[in-house]
Amino acid sequence: MKLSRAERQQIENEMIFRRANEKVGTDLDDLDAMHRKDGHFNLVRDENLILHFKCECSDENCSVRIPLLLTEYRAIHLNRNTFIVKTNHQVDMIEKVVMVTPTYSVVKKNNSTPEPSDVLNITSINNS
Repeated sequence: MKLSRAERQQIENEMIFRRANEKVGTDLDDLDAMHRKDGHFNLVRDENLILHFKCECSDENCSVRIPLLLTEYRAIHLNRNTFIVKTNHQVDMIEKVVMVTPTYSVVKKNNSTPEPSDVLNITSINNS
């Protein structure tokens, strides 16, 4: 199925947001490794620390944060076609909701695209 330009741009935005969220987790892991190496075990983060991830919806202006554990976040993204979004931030044209929690939904893309650049696309989506 061929994606329209608008659909592709919406999916790319979500992928950019996911990439930024993943970087947070990687950076925290690197920081923890440095603290362990230096013997500063008191500075290693608690595994139960709640992080506030950026909503991975298509709206380039969305500023919603979704609280969850890094392990939960990573488990959701074992499937590369899934994204976390605030409830009702999904775009039915490009994705379907596969899980709903009190604070967020998990959506799965109907189609995929290659990894986008780092520049967000302007879309018609408005989740304000």
